[in-house]
Amino acid sequence: MTRAIAVMACSLALAACSSWNTSWMPSFELFSSKPSVATLTIESDPPGAEARTSTGGTCRTPCSLPVQVSDEFTVSYALTGYMPQTVPVRPLPGESSVFGSGSPTQFDPNPVFAALQPAAPAKPPPPKRRKRPATAAAPRPIEPPPSMGGFAPPPGTFSPPGTIR
Repeated sequence: MTRAIAVMACSLALAACSSWNTSWMPSFELFSSKPSVATLTIESDPPGAEARTSTGGTCRTPCSLPVQVSDEFTVSYALTGYMPQTVPVRPLPGESSVFGSGSPTQFDPNPVFAALQPAAPAKPPPPKRRKRPATAAAPRPIEPPPSMGGFAPPPGTFSPPGTIR
């Protein structure tokens, strides 16, 4: 019987723990180190380049992107007819205080700027050489008929009787 009462008491105590209300306790989120988000301004000359951060954000310049502040990252620029360019960016943490006031996180550089250089024009293919028209082949010398024993008259002269021209 004593065991049954002890088991019931423990069961009620465990049930009470599961409904514990922590709303009266202070929050420790102030001390958590969750990364913050800051706005990064991106520009290029000429404008209209596709800007892509190594953290995954993409936009057309000039633009602003919310970027999670954690580690260094890069911004890569691409524009047709121009050389691609990549700019490294590093976060500069702002001053913080216990009560959350202080300066916000900054980026170095901000705004991120790239002066895009025109791409070198592709080398044109070498001009095709024209083939010279084929010239008429030189006339072949006339072979003497075997019956003449190696003698052949010059062309346009007398032919011996019995030869066909």
